[in-house]
Amino acid sequence: MLALPLLLAVARAAPPAGLLPLVDRPGLPVAFSQAALSEGRDEAAATPICRPFAEDLVLCLTVPEGDGARLVTRTDLGAWGIEPPDAERLALAAVARGLGPDRPQEVAVQGDPRTYLLSAEGDGLDQAALFHPDLLAARFRGRPFAVALPARGVLLAVRTGDPELERIVAVGARRLWETAEEPITPVLYAWREGAWQPWAEARPDGAPGDRPGDGPTTPPSGAAP
Repeated sequence: MLALPLLLAVARAAPPAGLLPLVDRPGLPVAFSQAALSEGRDEAAATPICRPFAEDLVLCLTVPEGDGARLVTRTDLGAWGIEPPDAERLALAAVARGLGPDRPQEVAVQGDPRTYLLSAEGDGLDQAALFHPDLLAARFRGRPFAVALPARGVLLAVRTGDPELERIVAVGARRLWETAEEPITPVLYAWREGAWQPWAEARPDGAPGDRPGDGPTTPPSGAAP
C-alpha cells in the first residue's frame, strides 16, 4: 500500500527544460481559453496558468511547442504534479539566463551619445530583467529607470531624468507596439515601492497623460531609438 503513492509520483512527467515566464497583455489568456474550448478541450486544458503582474499586464508560463511556445495549463501542472507557485519559481530560475553584463545590451541612440538598454533576441529570455529590477538598478548605477514591453521578444530600459531621452525611448516603444505582430503595450513602467507601476506613454496626437506624474506624453517629431 505504501508503494502506490511512490509509483504515482514516479509516473508523473517532469516540467520541461523550456518552461519560461511570459509577461503579456491580459487578453492573451482569454484568447487562449476561448480557442481551446472551441477546439473541444476540457476546462483544465483551456485554463492557462496566469496571474496579474502589473496594471494591464499578466504573468503566464510557457512551454515549447513546435517552432514556438504555448501557455502552460492546469492539465500540464497536473501531469507534472506541481502547483502554480512551484511552476513559476522554476520558470523564473530558468529565465535568469537572459541576464548578463551585455544583456540587456547597451545601445546608443542614433546620432546621439546617450544610450538605453535593449534585449530583443526572441529566445524567450528577453523579459528576464523584469524579474530582477535590482540588477537593472545596478546597470543604471542606482538612478531611477523605466522599462517598456512594446512587443513579444522585446524589452527596452531607460534611465529617467533626461526628458529628451525619455521621449525618444517612449516614442520608439510606441512605434514598435503599433507595428508588431505580437504587441504587448506602449506604456513604460517604473519600479516603485516593490512593484512595476505605469509611468509614461508617448502618444502620437500629443494628448496629455492620463496618470498623475506621467513621464513623456508629447513626443518630439521624428524621435525614435
